[in-house]
Amino acid sequence: TTVVVTAGVLLAAGTATVAIYNTGRPIVGIPKNWSVLSGNADQWSWADGKINAHSTTGDTILASNRKYRDVTLSVVAGTTNRDADIAFRMQDADNGYFLLYVPDNTSWAAENGCYIAVIKRVAGEETEIGTFKRPNLAESAKITLKVRGSNIEVSLNNTPVINIYDTTFGSGFVGLRAYGDPIKPCDATFAKLIIH
Repeated sequence: TTVVVTAGVLLAAGTATVAIYNTGRPIVGIPKNWSVLSGNADQWSWADGKINAHSTTGDTILASNRKYRDVTLSVVAGTTNRDADIAFRMQDADNGYFLLYVPDNTSWAAENGCYIAVIKRVAGEETEIGTFKRPNLAESAKITLKVRGSNIEVSLNNTPVINIYDTTFGSGFVGLRAYGDPIKPCDATFAKLIIH
């Protein structure tokens, strides 16, 4: 079932309360019940129909306040200078998984090629556990992540590209991530975010 999809305003006793509805539509704006797990809130903004992230100081992770076990998350992720990432099954900023989207014509791709990768972070140490490499990955693309039990599936524009198993984290927060430094900053965008 769809758990977090879009926010609506419910008026009760003269005060505005944010309610999350199960409608299946993309999330509009930064979800009200999400917070910054790493970095600063001012690194995230909503403009032009997209959630925007900017970092020159390492990780910035915007995450749900609820843990998910099995989840499907789709988003149109994009960047012009580094990578745009999905965070999932996060325990905290130092433990969980990331799905990296590194398109062509970015500084990161110039050194490492363009690719999609699943990264496992344990106590701050990262290990790549699944990779898809292909030349000419577009500046933005629809990325779908489907996690069921220990199975992690990734699709690029509705075509499956990664299918792996890992049992390290059974549930956790989901969210979005950008990673940049002063020499190679990161500006990432996320549109049409849907979580089931």
